Amino acid sequence: MSKKSIGILAYYWPPAGGSGVQRWLRFSNHLCDLGWDVHVFTFKNPKYPILNNSNVEKINPLIKVNKIKGFEFPSFFTKLSSEESVYYHMVSNRNSSLSNAFVNYQRLSQGRYFNHMLRELFLFPDARKFLINPTFKFLKKYFKENNLNTLITTGPPHSMHLAGMKLKQDIGINWIADFRDPWSNFFQNKLLNKLESTMKKHVKAENEVLKNCNAAFTTSQSLRSKFLERNSNVFYIPSGYEEKIEPLNHDKFRILYAGSMKDIQNPNNLWLALHELIKSDEVFKQNVEIILIGNIDRWIINSIEFKKIRDRKILSYIPKKELDIEISKAELLVVCSVNYPDSNDIVPGKFFHYLAANKNILGISNKGSDLEKIINETKSGMSFDFNNYDDLKNYIYKCYQNFIKGERPKNKLNENYLSMSIAKEIDKIVSNI
Repeated sequence: MSKKSIGILAYYWPPAGGSGVQRWLRFSNHLCDLGWDVHVFTFKNPKYPILNNSNVEKINPLIKVNKIKGFEFPSFFTKLSSEESVYYHMVSNRNSSLSNAFVNYQRLSQGRYFNHMLRELFLFPDARKFLINPTFKFLKKYFKENNLNTLITTGPPHSMHLAGMKLKQDIGINWIADFRDPWSNFFQNKLLNKLESTMKKHVKAENEVLKNCNAAFTTSQSLRSKFLERNSNVFYIPSGYEEKIEPLNHDKFRILYAGSMKDIQNPNNLWLALHELIKSDEVFKQNVEIILIGNIDRWIINSIEFKKIRDRKILSYIPKKELDIEISKAELLVVCSVNYPDSNDIVPGKFFHYLAANKNILGISNKGSDLEKIINETKSGMSFDFNNYDDLKNYIYKCYQNFIKGERPKNKLNENYLSMSIAKEIDKIVSNI
């Protein structure tokens, strides 16, 4: 067995789009460049919310991609999402009566509750649970036939970790669990799971994974600190960025948000501050350009605060190459964490995408969050609490005044967060397990 051989189990893999696929697509490519024989394991018929076929072209041809056949069960749940869109369309339609909208809201609320209860009672730890056994069987055979002895599982979905743990317990491989998001403490789990017994199951499963894995990776320093209490080999592995985004001249003061924005991320004070600046300064109104790119929650779009911003543009998901061009024209890049207690251990992957552009970043998160800390550490902008209106507004106007004066950010690009630099760190860690 070559010590330079490694397996990577990733549910999200090209042609998947979005930010979740980028982390191990990049690291896998760079591990090949560093001399590793990389074997990727993904699935034949995955249910990806976003597709980007151009990602397929980015796969290093040296990577051996294997696709596992398994039963998927999320299609039933996506049905309610489309119904939700119909509801919002009806509510926004002036010809639709309030009584009809209320009836549809009740129907959807009941449906969503039923949906959540089904997930909670029958789909633990997530909707990919039926992939655990076929994945374990496939990997066991493959690892024996190809003399592989090291596996990285990346989640969510956390079912990938349970498959890796099963393989570890059966044939004694070296196994690293990569947590792109928290698990038991993740805000989505708290919102979806209402039964105390379910939360206890998540904590128990997370503990078992940390107890059995040889090492764990996290994307935030505070999550690493929490996991160190249960495993001494926990490493902070940020997602990083691939290459610098060169700036392009633009005649507007562009404020840009990219990525999905859930209701729990809604930066109400940002909309209010922008509304006030537009209303009070005619020149600012003429110069500002507000663009959101990605899946923006309809609750946000229909909120009173957001509706105050009339001159803004919302674009649907676009491939990274096109998004880089839009980012290159921006002056202020907005990134939001979640407005939920004890959820400070998340650094959105979009932060690192922004970092590559060397522009001013405006972060909105809870005070003391990992997002706030990394913005301060990299000197890439400013972060504000969700409740901070005045300082947020003043910072936007300060950036605008610098734009009018022709002054550009003097931030120094931090090359420690280059994907290749991070891959070299992964190389050292895996080699020493």
